[in-house]
Amino acid sequence: MGPHSQSDDGTNRRLWLTRNVWSFSLASLFSDWGHEMVTALMPGFLIALGAPAMALGLTEGVSNLAQAWASVWGGRVSDHKANRHGVLVLGYVLTGIKALMALVTWWPWVVVLRTLGWTGRGARGPIRDAYIAEEVPPKYVGQAYGLREAFDTAGALLGPLSAALLVAYVSPRTLIAWSAVPAVITVLVILRVRKLRSPMVLSTKVATNAWPRPFIQYRLATAVFAAGYLAPTFFILRVWQSSVTLGPMTAHTLALLLYTLHNVVYAASAYPIGWIADRLPGRALLLLGYGLWALVVLGFALVGRSIGQWALLFAAAGLATGLIEVAQKLATVRLVPDASRGQGLGQIAAVRGIGQLAAGLIMGMLWTLTNPRVGFAVEASFAFVGLWAMIRTVKLSS
Repeated sequence: MGPHSQSDDGTNRRLWLTRNVWSFSLASLFSDWGHEMVTALMPGFLIALGAPAMALGLTEGVSNLAQAWASVWGGRVSDHKANRHGVLVLGYVLTGIKALMALVTWWPWVVVLRTLGWTGRGARGPIRDAYIAEEVPPKYVGQAYGLREAFDTAGALLGPLSAALLVAYVSPRTLIAWSAVPAVITVLVILRVRKLRSPMVLSTKVATNAWPRPFIQYRLATAVFAAGYLAPTFFILRVWQSSVTLGPMTAHTLALLLYTLHNVVYAASAYPIGWIADRLPGRALLLLGYGLWALVVLGFALVGRSIGQWALLFAAAGLATGLIEVAQKLATVRLVPDASRGQGLGQIAAVRGIGQLAAGLIMGMLWTLTNPRVGFAVEASFAFVGLWAMIRTVKLSS
């Protein structure tokens, strides 16, 4: 490499490694640390409170619906931009409210608190993603999203790992209370985010009537796939209820460690995926993620009690999640007008949330009334149909 290569690389990094990208990345790390600690413990915590498996589906479904509604609203706030910075901070504050689950003794309160937390996630998500897309040159947006996802998932690694290492010594209720610590750090970090001025303010009527046809097709395919995009808590519950043991290791601890593996792969893959996505046209990586996810969900329907098989499925799910989370945002940014970027991101988050509401309720119902294998098989079918729909949208818009 020539003498200017390192200098050019350093210049490129300065173009996209901005104060806001770093702040959002660090905030994602601490936010997900606390969030994933609670998520990893939640299936067992619900069962300990006397809740049926359907309660997990209800919790995931209702909170995802709230996130969907808040995402649409957050996207509109982002594009109108008059008060979006305050909404951004409030969203991170609300996300930390999940620590109050440590006080509940009746499982419906878990639904309420998780829903409030997910409302905060929904409201802040499009604003955060729009900030990054507005500040970073277009050719580096995938890398910026990938870096934030990597930090996000590093926190998602620390959360279940902390739970797995401490659950033998500290009660799940106490660990959930401890999630308040990274939540407070998150808010302190997000206060460092630099406000960005609005490049344009559109009326709701103009913004919502100007969607390109490829984006409308993409949005529909995303909604279909989302009905098979299960929350990873179902994977945790699947292992936990399978009675798999390895020496003195309980199925609950094994499930937490496998979920940690899921997040290790997710964290390790997110930035490389973003780097590759910036250099590929279309939605190639998104199609790869959809296909891999569909196979993973089908695998959970077919797999027996082999720890090696569980590990392979959790690792593949982590890679698929990395592909989907990064490529989906980048595809949205590429398909919508710049002035409607926040609303586009919010709409994709919303259709995902509505689809995941259906996924959670269907999975919880089938798990309770039949068995988990049937539920995973049905969910896999939604994912495969969503993959087919996305392939069709790529062909139609190419």
